[in-house]
Amino acid sequence: MKLLFSHFLIFSTLFVTGQTNKERSVSLINKLQRGQYDSCQVMFDTSVSNQINSEMLKNIWESIPKYLGEYKSYSEINSEKNDSVETVSVRCVFAKTKMDLKLSYNKAQKIIGIFFVPPKNNLAYNYPEYYKSSKFYESKLTLKSGKYELPAILCVPNNVTNPPVVILIAGSGPNDKDETIGPNKPLKDIAVGLASNGIASIRYDKRTLTYKSEMGKDLEKIGINEEVIEDAICAVKTIRKNPLTAKSKIYIIGHSLGGMCAPLIAGKIKTNGVILMAANALPLEGLVVKQYTYIFSLDSLDAQEKKEIENLKSQVKTVKDPKLLKTATADNLPLNLPAHYWESIKKYNQVTAAKKLKQPILVLQGERDYQVTMADFDLWKSTLSTNSKNTFISYAALNHLFIKGEGKSTPAEYDKQGNVEEKVITDIIEWIKAN
Repeated sequence: MKLLFSHFLIFSTLFVTGQTNKERSVSLINKLQRGQYDSCQVMFDTSVSNQINSEMLKNIWESIPKYLGEYKSYSEINSEKNDSVETVSVRCVFAKTKMDLKLSYNKAQKIIGIFFVPPKNNLAYNYPEYYKSSKFYESKLTLKSGKYELPAILCVPNNVTNPPVVILIAGSGPNDKDETIGPNKPLKDIAVGLASNGIASIRYDKRTLTYKSEMGKDLEKIGINEEVIEDAICAVKTIRKNPLTAKSKIYIIGHSLGGMCAPLIAGKIKTNGVILMAANALPLEGLVVKQYTYIFSLDSLDAQEKKEIENLKSQVKTVKDPKLLKTATADNLPLNLPAHYWESIKKYNQVTAAKKLKQPILVLQGERDYQVTMADFDLWKSTLSTNSKNTFISYAALNHLFIKGEGKSTPAEYDKQGNVEEKVITDIIEWIKAN
């Protein structure tokens, strides 16, 4: 699960005659800063104005300072075109940090997506010490999942016939194939670490990244099946069809939300084992409250933060009540996600699904992880340890990305370059070889 507050999703459109898309982007920021939310609402396309009104926009914009500090200014503006879509990126300077406001425009110069993301970290990704380039090669391929075509990479060890293959499944949010977070690429670390030791893998961009504009329009129809399950099952089928891996044993590695969904995937298609990395066993909606509380508590809780936590608890109660959830709007639900998404979560119990699996399960957990905590690890262990095939390992110094650190883990830690700890890679390799 990616860091809370790293992106605030809004789906809207904007059109102002005679302006470039860069100028429109600045105009929108100025209107938000001046509190002209009704003016912003007038600028929205009718296809999305039913999903977000001026009051919702006001709540989103005015909640940002609680996490990022007051808005100060904007600096650099960049744009890039991909077919008929132009995406403008505006670097926004807040009191506590900087964020990039990204706005995607269609041919009619209307915004089809608007969201905040952390700026790309200037620190370059560094390969881990356990990376051995002479031991494997990588091939680009396209993962065809229904109407979606997702960029993917098949990582294959040299001179190995039908090697074990791992399906790497990222956490929540529009993740790329490496699960890039700042200068860190945990799924890439795992892939190259395993391939350096005779184990192949496939990893792919999530459809919420590759088709973010299209999926933004269909937000009310998206659940975990569309976000995670369908593409993971397609990845397994792709491995089965590839001559290099047609007879390989297949294992699923799911990180965070990907780990939560891994038992469901393994129950739908034949695999040889499941590895859960920082996977929540406790209900997802409850984690949201825990994460907010933890982050707020890194300094003293103020009255507004306490109010925000109580509001979240109220939203969680709505999620837990099927009747209330059925008619609830996104602005009355955690993370502003629509009811359909939360209904897909509530229909699935990951612990129950894992108990039904015949395949062996490896559960890995960083003890410094504040997003998915040792309480989840303990629940996995108490529930699944009756099966002697299952294994449980925790790491005292590791965070949510399985990168080493000291003291209490904080959001700022994700901006520091690091790699998945070698002991984690070694434990996965030994477990796969034993199973």
